[in-house]
Amino acid sequence: MVSEFLQRSGLSFDRLQSFCLVAAAGGVTKAAKGDPAKQSLYSRQVRELEEFFGTELIRRKGRGIVLTEAGISLHAIVREGFTALSDFKSECEGRPVEVVIGTGDSIIQWLLLPRLQEIRKNIPRVRFKFLNLPTDEAVKRLADGLIDFTLVREDAVASPSQAVPLGVLGYSLFLPQAFSSLARAKDKLKLLDDLALATIDGEGSFRVALAEIGRKQKIKINIQIECSSFPMAARVVAKGEMAAILPNIAATELEMHGAVEVPLDFLRQFDRQISLCFSPRSVRIRPILHSVGQALAKLCRF
Repeated sequence: MVSEFLQRSGLSFDRLQSFCLVAAAGGVTKAAKGDPAKQSLYSRQVRELEEFFGTELIRRKGRGIVLTEAGISLHAIVREGFTALSDFKSECEGRPVEVVIGTGDSIIQWLLLPRLQEIRKNIPRVRFKFLNLPTDEAVKRLADGLIDFTLVREDAVASPSQAVPLGVLGYSLFLPQAFSSLARAKDKLKLLDDLALATIDGEGSFRVALAEIGRKQKIKINIQIECSSFPMAARVVAKGEMAAILPNIAATELEMHGAVEVPLDFLRQFDRQISLCFSPRSVRIRPILHSVGQALAKLCRF
């Protein structure tokens, strides 16, 4: 049956690669990058694949394209197959296999990188690629097969992805060394009243909840510096310039700079279970991911 399937004309690695390029770019023109010859080639090869499978794979939408249901399935199969073949070639040549982890900057800086040496010792045949991604984007890329693992809050995990709990991520107030005497205050909540703070920018759930706490408790939340990530805000604390509310996994780094961690009861509402998430299908196709997942689940618990 397989030999008969492969003997039919219209199917080739070149055609499948062209289809993947068009699917990833969102259009034939974008995939060709302004090259008329490539644009003609990609259009023809996608049509030939549609004739081979007997179904529509892409559909025009505005100036671009969208994948049909069949196109989405074929794209996943081909991308996974090519990745598995690439893994096999790397292993045959004695080269490391690339594994992509997409997660937030805090997790990368304070959870993964400090454990990287030990992780690599357990799985030396792997080359890691870390992508700083917001939760929604990381979950989507995992579902699309564009990353291999993500570490996100448990309630963000979507089926059919699976998750292994790693620990509860909480938040604390971190005071620079120059402000450390404030940690002895009896009323910890009042510490925040007009205290110069560095925090993340935008109107995300963390900022909205922090502002709401200030209103309810009649405390002035005095934000002096806005940063694009928690690790950036942590560097402000490390320099001794001002305080910040940060994930408690920042403690190890900031303690080296003399900063003091002050747990605050009201911050418990921000506690989140963090899980290691992966696609069972990808693990079946790429055996190396099983070893990587086991190492990450063991070494990244907190």
